[in-house]
Amino acid sequence: MAGAMLDRWLAAGLDPARVAVVDPAATPRDGVALHASLADWAAAGGTADWVMLGMKPQQLGEVASDLAPLATDGVHLLSILAGVSLADLAERFPQARAQVRILPNLAVRIGAGVSAVARLGDADGDAVAALLAPLGQTVELADDAAMDLVTAFTGSGPAFVFRLIEAYAAAGERLGLSPDEALRLAAATFGGATALLADSGEKPGALAAKVASKGGMTQVGLDILDTDGQLVALMTNVLRAARDRGRELADIARGQG
Repeated sequence: MAGAMLDRWLAAGLDPARVAVVDPAATPRDGVALHASLADWAAAGGTADWVMLGMKPQQLGEVASDLAPLATDGVHLLSILAGVSLADLAERFPQARAQVRILPNLAVRIGAGVSAVARLGDADGDAVAALLAPLGQTVELADDAAMDLVTAFTGSGPAFVFRLIEAYAAAGERLGLSPDEALRLAAATFGGATALLADSGEKPGALAAKVASKGGMTQVGLDILDTDGQLVALMTNVLRAARDRGRELADIARGQG
């Protein structure tokens, strides 16, 4: 995810000379300094006003011990780590100017993402908003109490939508479409429907009602989807499982798992 965000920032005009990546396995990018470790970055005279954590949550303890002395006054500490709370960040990086949790999704790669944001400390809200603007929409949260659910809802959401599209295409194949026809039609159908929803300002149910007619083919299909609330129950179970895993990862990051 960190790589997708960086690629979008660079495409939107961020000067690569202002960026340093600390990751021994990172993909090289033109003009972006690449360091194998924090020690290498510090030895090269590295300083930063903005530091973003983009590794696995389980690696937080290892990284924090080396990074905390460098994340001092004036530094905005940004984190996209699932399950790692603002309180956790404040405990690990107490000298940072501010701790900012950002939960993006993969569509940030093309500037169409959704990023939930929560802040602690003396964060420059305008600067944070400007930083995130090229990535897509931003939703500011009063605190990070709901972040595990938001991570499941928007962060994991694209994967769930891709799986729904895949299932829709597979159903088309079972009923006679070729694999290529089914996938192209499914992607176009979902893309057009979501674009219409965003543009119309109407609720999904109202738009569905405009497509359907009493006793018609669309209504028969909707009746199957709506039977006993099974679709809502399925999605609730999906989101609950993802949310709960986020909480488990948070415990692991704190050394409690």
